[in-house]
Amino acid sequence: MNWEFVSKALEFNRVRDILAGLASSPLGRERILVLAPLPEVEPVLRVSRRTSEMAELLREPSGGFPIWGLQDIREELKRATIEGAVLEGEELLRIADTLSVAKAIRDFVAKRREKYPLLHGIAQGLSTFTDIESSIARAIDKDGEVRNDATAELKQIRQAMAKENEHLHERLSSILLDWTAKGVVQEAVIALKGGRLVIPVKEAARHRVRGLISDQSASGATVFLEPAETLEISNRVRQLEIEEKKEVHRILRALTGLVHERLSDIWPTLEILTDFDEIYARGRLSVRWGCVAPTINLKGELKIISGHHPLLLERIQDEAVPLNLEITPATRTLVISGPNAGGKTVTLKTVGLLSVMASMGLHVPAAPGTELAHFDAVFADIGDAQSIESDLSTFTAHLGKLREMVAEPSRRKLVLIDEIGSSTDPALGAALAEAILEELTNQGAVTLCTTHQGALKAFAHGRSGFQNGSMAFDVMTLKPTYQFRMGVPGSSYAMEIAGRVGLPSKLIERAKILLGDERVGLEELVAELSQKIESYEKLRRKSDIKATEFEGLQKLYAERVSELRKIEREHKKKAIARAEAILEKANAEFEKAIREIKEGQAERQVIKSAHERIEKAKKEVDSEKAKLSRDEVVPVPEKEKTLDHEPKLGETVRVAGFELPARVVAVQGAKGRVQVEMGSIKLWIRRDDLRAPSGKGLKPIEARVKIELTERDVPHELDLRGQYAEDALPLLDQYLLDCYTRGWKFATVIHGKGTGALRTKVREFLDNHPLVQGYTDGGPNRNDFGSTLVELAH
Repeated sequence: MNWEFVSKALEFNRVRDILAGLASSPLGRERILVLAPLPEVEPVLRVSRRTSEMAELLREPSGGFPIWGLQDIREELKRATIEGAVLEGEELLRIADTLSVAKAIRDFVAKRREKYPLLHGIAQGLSTFTDIESSIARAIDKDGEVRNDATAELKQIRQAMAKENEHLHERLSSILLDWTAKGVVQEAVIALKGGRLVIPVKEAARHRVRGLISDQSASGATVFLEPAETLEISNRVRQLEIEEKKEVHRILRALTGLVHERLSDIWPTLEILTDFDEIYARGRLSVRWGCVAPTINLKGELKIISGHHPLLLERIQDEAVPLNLEITPATRTLVISGPNAGGKTVTLKTVGLLSVMASMGLHVPAAPGTELAHFDAVFADIGDAQSIESDLSTFTAHLGKLREMVAEPSRRKLVLIDEIGSSTDPALGAALAEAILEELTNQGAVTLCTTHQGALKAFAHGRSGFQNGSMAFDVMTLKPTYQFRMGVPGSSYAMEIAGRVGLPSKLIERAKILLGDERVGLEELVAELSQKIESYEKLRRKSDIKATEFEGLQKLYAERVSELRKIEREHKKKAIARAEAILEKANAEFEKAIREIKEGQAERQVIKSAHERIEKAKKEVDSEKAKLSRDEVVPVPEKEKTLDHEPKLGETVRVAGFELPARVVAVQGAKGRVQVEMGSIKLWIRRDDLRAPSGKGLKPIEARVKIELTERDVPHELDLRGQYAEDALPLLDQYLLDCYTRGWKFATVIHGKGTGALRTKVREFLDNHPLVQGYTDGGPNRNDFGSTLVELAH
């Protein structure tokens, strides 16, 4: 496999350049620019998991990682290898900055070790260099200059220099005034020549003053004279400068020595920091493109869910149409057909790019659940490869690539061929294409090819290991939709497109006659089949939505019935306890009556009184029995305990038919419906069914539960367009809860396209929401970037 050729054909080199631009240092960029597919799966998974941790870390509210400040210090370290070498202040400062990044990352990740164990494991290899950092910081300022107080000696020297320089300037200023008054000065300034302060004097007047000539102007009219009176002061200044230079050299040498002593630790640390910079760039790319870590398999299976071509995503963002494509072990070769400029080549490149990105451990721009295969080799014949220098025609170059594809011995290979069998006689090209595809299929390769040839579509139909696919076309607008459809060949729509671009109709009709009724009929059949499939797909999606609604209502009904039965059981339990108490009391009355009869020797009045108490006890028992036998209804608060004011959000109330307290969570206008929350259930009820929470008495009246299957208590989509994130996210949170409590599997959120800011905030919110299983683009074909279809967790 010629990786550089494949990289260029798939445009991975452009993806790689974008990735390299996200690194923080030349070290990371250099590492990324030589990325290539990894030969084994384990390294791929390891890098992918590290990238997942970095991406999750970057999605945190702080969104930062302390890697900025990392610099390429390899040349400085090489120079420090030589014992006795001296690095400049700027070079030492670069080393100190880089070493401080190592400490910052180690400390940063250590605080998050439980959440990001893989990153913590890498950071454990970083050494700390506090002594070197602090020594350089004390001696070198931010501009790379040695500080005055780096040592006591340097401080003393520079203080003496400042004092002597001040004395020198004062003396020169005085002499300048005197010489100016004498008329010997060419210009009343103090100049610096050869490192010494001088006064410009007229050549003709130089003999009138005493001094040492340091320089002369080009015209010879001016000489630069150092006054004799300042020679001694200047010499002292020069001596101090020499002493300063020696002390600075000594300081820089000592600091370089500290670096030299720790080189065995610094080099591995720099390598780990480069690893972190690469992972940082990978994580940033994952966040930038909304990527996921795909599942990797060795079976040659592909399952791309809402996948995007990275460069299209980079360029047109929300307008890019996602790709949904699945290749199972039963399918080895996919023949893709459809109109020109309909997205066939983009589909090939998307599959190829996502596959090679995954083989490097990169996340891919697709939805959760995406699965990609790890291939030993990837081949791509996309674009015109004719070569004048090699005297190769397009067809010859095409055959050369096909030969390489067939010759590759590995079964785990991905083959991408654009317009297979083209650039030659159609019949001969189709025959060659059929033979090559058949051989690749027998080898077990995963092959995707595009074609306009009907013979290849027919060849793939019903053949073991083959599958047709196509790019959809809107026959009403005569424009491609860029949506991939599995299992059905596509028409080229050549006649329709010719009509759209204005080709005379008589020419089109003549072309149809020349083509023949059989061929025209086949194209029309394919077009009609495509339209029917699209229509059935729309019906299926509507059916799925209705099924989801029905399941939600079923769950709601079951919960309501369960609650009513629970209340009924509690009521019966209380009634039984009350009946037992009455029976116990009645037994006591019987015993008392018998005892009184015996003690009173059966006097008339005593017997009469005993009979009355016994009869009273019997009536109480019979009354309770009758009440218990008809208590098949649920007790509710008495009717008079109605709510005497308009309900307010958050207010605690009760609902007719329930003893549980409820909380008001939504109100639809004055006297309208009210949404209440009871435990895990939310219900829309009439305003008249609200009861005051303070009611005590209960009386047995019938409570009726009305389930209306046609009523939609919650809208099937939440429209957030035009709202700011801080206003939209609370509404989204409530909407997700409403949908979840109704048992819905999916919910649709409309956020619009626009700048993509609201879409980003919504998806960041969904990433961390406990009720969300996953999400994808909305719309009938999961390709609407202006909305998001949310899958709820159950």
